[in-house]
Amino acid sequence: EENRVPVQTIAFSAAVSACAKSGEWEKALELLGRMDQDAVKVDTISFNAAISACAQGSESTRALDLITAMAHRGVEISAITCNAAISACDKAARWEEALGVFAEMHQRRLQSNVISYSATISAC
Repeated sequence: EENRVPVQTIAFSAAVSACAKSGEWEKALELLGRMDQDAVKVDTISFNAAISACAQGSESTRALDLITAMAHRGVEISAITCNAAISACDKAARWEEALGVFAEMHQRRLQSNVISYSATISAC
């Protein structure tokens, strides 16, 4: 029971994800902020969706800021998180930042995969 994700978190995360898929990164970030305002738990999935939205909008700085926010809040940073941020760096032509996120994956002992390597290579 205590490991269950609140319905509000699921609903907001789905909305943020829909924004990501439609390229509405600003709206995704607005919804993420709204979660805080409404005292809805923001989890890894919520952040990952917002980072993916930033990737769609080539907003690497915002994507990296979200990873920093996750770390400050103690929200788990996953390989998916890093892959989305690397993708954001790739789309923004920020290869040095992409390499930095890739290196951070290994510092955090996260398992890199084909997506990690492909996005990093593409950024370079």
